[in-house]
Amino acid sequence: MRMSSTTAESPPAFAASAAATAAVAAEHADAVDRAGQLPHHALDSLRAEGLLGLLVPHRYGGPGLSLREVTNVCRRLAEACGSTGLIFAMHQSQAAVAIGHAQDSAWHHHLLEHMAREQCLIASATTEGATGGAIRHSACFLDAREDGLHLDKFGSVISYAHAADIFLISARRSPEAAASDQQLVASLREQTTLASATTWNPIGMRGACTQRFDLHAHCSQEQVFPDLFAHAMSQTLLPTSHILLGAVWLGIASSALARARAFLRARNRAGVPLNPIANLRLAEGEALVQQMRAMIAANLALYEGASCSASATDRMVSYNTLKVGASELVVRITDVALRICGIQGYMEEGEFYLSRHIRDAHSAMVMVNDDRILGSLSSVVLGVPITRNV
Repeated sequence: MRMSSTTAESPPAFAASAAATAAVAAEHADAVDRAGQLPHHALDSLRAEGLLGLLVPHRYGGPGLSLREVTNVCRRLAEACGSTGLIFAMHQSQAAVAIGHAQDSAWHHHLLEHMAREQCLIASATTEGATGGAIRHSACFLDAREDGLHLDKFGSVISYAHAADIFLISARRSPEAAASDQQLVASLREQTTLASATTWNPIGMRGACTQRFDLHAHCSQEQVFPDLFAHAMSQTLLPTSHILLGAVWLGIASSALARARAFLRARNRAGVPLNPIANLRLAEGEALVQQMRAMIAANLALYEGASCSASATDRMVSYNTLKVGASELVVRITDVALRICGIQGYMEEGEFYLSRHIRDAHSAMVMVNDDRILGSLSSVVLGVPITRNV
């Protein structure tokens, strides 16, 4: 694993590691998309380059990079392959939860050391069929028995489950607990049984392999995180997941616009008369990309504490509107790129095709459904003034 001191962007060694993995991801991106299979080559490279443990602090054997630095790596990977970027983003948001909410638990401290040393891939199992996918409510519960802790979760939507080494699973703290009285447990691969009755054949993000599973975990009580799941959700999981997902959509949008730019330059070199409308659209696309960058940067600053005066409501609204705004912008930008490339962008192959980018972009609005987010925000923004300064 390569390590170096931290800089404003990302340490030079990890920038090189990200570039190396991005090259692998790009090489296999089309094959992953066609087959609808996990990007195994890219995942192997993520482990070999030491990129899965980037957030783990020095005291646990990791490089201790900031979320800002990891966001830049995420964007770079998504430029090469949307599915690889998405898996990396989801993993890092789960890693942030494990790091931020271990508290004084010796077991979880050892887990962090294991994450850094073994480059573990972490998946989330926080949804459930019985609750309609609502993350803040659980039907399943932690069942403490003489032989350990048991947990049965039905209809949980889990991405890249067959490649994951660790699962972070939400459940009610006991059989008597309310649906919202949840805790989080870290279950290792060998402690987790998965059964799936669904097939995976979506139109986009085909390498993420997001399927519905019935899950059974048998572990120990010490593997339950000390903190409440509600705290982990609001303080860490919500902001990091939306920021990192924003980086995924930015990477896809940037890649699509780069193809459009290359298309126009190739036409210019070939002596084709300039197309002022296409040039204008390229400028429009660049303006939209800059909007995405600004949104992500503002929310990173908010998460890092640059705006300490922001209330919890201000933060929640900002993180959620980042997710909705970025998922709308990525669709607009890929559409701009398609209009520039025309029929060559519409093809399924060739130097300037955009099919994969467009299909991946449309997944943004349904992965953590935008309408659900806006519905939860509607009552908040109606009743509470949003006071954060520019």
